[in-house]
Amino acid sequence: MTQISIAQWLTAQLTPNKGHNMPAQQPALPRYQVVASSRFYGCFDVLDTQTGKREACGNLRTARATVVSLNK
Repeated sequence: MTQISIAQWLTAQLTPNKGHNMPAQQPALPRYQVVASSRFYGCFDVLDTQTGKREACGNLRTARATVVSLNK
């Protein structure tokens, strides 16, 4: 399970992969990702990387289970 911050996701989206000096393109991230909550310390959100919407989860276990079910 990959956990990334919003800043990392935005950087990956905005960084162009052009030029022949670049390493091979990395595989695309799954649509739903577990990210740290922006509202509550110690809580997690499920980020929809296509729409940017977040779904709050009370703990990491719930967030991971949600991501697995949504990414199927």
